[in-house]
Amino acid sequence: MNVITGRLNIIFAFFLLLFSINFLFFCGDAKVNENKTNNKTGSGQNGRDSLKETAENNQDINLALTEEQALKLHYDAFVIDSHNDYLYQVFRRGADFGSKDNFTQSGLQRFREGGVDLQVFAVWIPSSEERRAFSFAMEQIDRLKGYEEKYPGDFRIALSYDDAVSIMQSRKLCGMIGIEDGAAIMNDIDNVNKLYESGVRYIGLTWNKSNLIGTSSKDESQGKSKKGLTKFGIDVVKRMEELGMMIDVSHCGEQTFRDILENTKGPVIASHSNCYSVNPHHRNLTDEQIKAIAGRGGVIMVNFLDDFIDEDAKNKRTSGYDVKYAKELDELYEKYGSDLIEFNKKRLELIKTNPIKNGTSIDDLIEHIDHIKKLAGTDYIGLGSDFDGGITPPVDLYDATCYPILTAKLADKGYTETEIRNILGLNFLRVMKTTGKNN
Repeated sequence: MNVITGRLNIIFAFFLLLFSINFLFFCGDAKVNENKTNNKTGSGQNGRDSLKETAENNQDINLALTEEQALKLHYDAFVIDSHNDYLYQVFRRGADFGSKDNFTQSGLQRFREGGVDLQVFAVWIPSSEERRAFSFAMEQIDRLKGYEEKYPGDFRIALSYDDAVSIMQSRKLCGMIGIEDGAAIMNDIDNVNKLYESGVRYIGLTWNKSNLIGTSSKDESQGKSKKGLTKFGIDVVKRMEELGMMIDVSHCGEQTFRDILENTKGPVIASHSNCYSVNPHHRNLTDEQIKAIAGRGGVIMVNFLDDFIDEDAKNKRTSGYDVKYAKELDELYEKYGSDLIEFNKKRLELIKTNPIKNGTSIDDLIEHIDHIKKLAGTDYIGLGSDFDGGITPPVDLYDATCYPILTAKLADKGYTETEIRNILGLNFLRVMKTTGKNN
């Protein structure tokens, strides 16, 4: 009897040990899965502070990434684009936000497939609407707000940093509103207040033409004017800073840029600009400007327009992969579209095995990213595509579904997880948090 009891005790102890081991493994797997689920939201919740804590506790965060790891990182990270002209395509051509129009580069579905979490929609003032610029801007803002009602489960507009993080955590596309061309303010400083109240969170002070606020880079480059900010312009930037609106220096002339810094204290952004030293186009930023933006804790959001990327772009232009390999891409999407990681692996394979001669590429765009990194570091770089603004983008960055390809290319060139997460979105979030008022 004692022998039987002893054997039963041994068997019981053995099964208890097995149960304990399996329970520990289950807890460990559950924790890993929980971390994977919450990583996207956790990293962005406290901006870069949270990311620094992650980096300190994870020795692998700065190791080289494989292509598959880069793609998984992309869909886990906060992906933010600070400049898109889709609203103009709605105004001009009746684009449908909920479908893939064949004449647009973005829209709700493309944003989703490209892993975009937050898109700033620019309200641009066409010359035909200049005389009623403010009311036109308000109409476009109302149009964007209408998408909240039409797509309540998929889209919401953020008014603050906290809003943005909450919306992105809910897996909805987060929209923000920016103004491209301070002509929308017209000659009334109170319109700055009204635009802010309507949801606008940055204003690009000029476009190609100088206005009542200041001189543009185009006019300065052509010798038309180098007056910089006007007295009214100084009042505008000071009021913007008081309200917590980001000041956008893209399109501003160099004297206007200097005057902005002289009359403000906080960070400024360039919502869609590249590097003059890489391509001497008047729309690109000089090294001095890049360092000044970084010195203020701002961010430079690189532009996808080939003409701003490559000095010889117009002579090299050719159709992108979406045109030359449309059939092959459609077949890949039909087969793998339900698994975006696998789809992008197959798309990257297609791109690698079928190089397009001529044309601007993502590699050319990364030269601008590399240059900013060399001058100031990766804490001051972001993405501001300018999609649907009439642009010709790189052949392998042809629409808003292609952001994962850019992430894979950055990883291939040695950018670390920390750097990539910062570039994809955390840098912009930091500036948004620093500048804005969470009310």
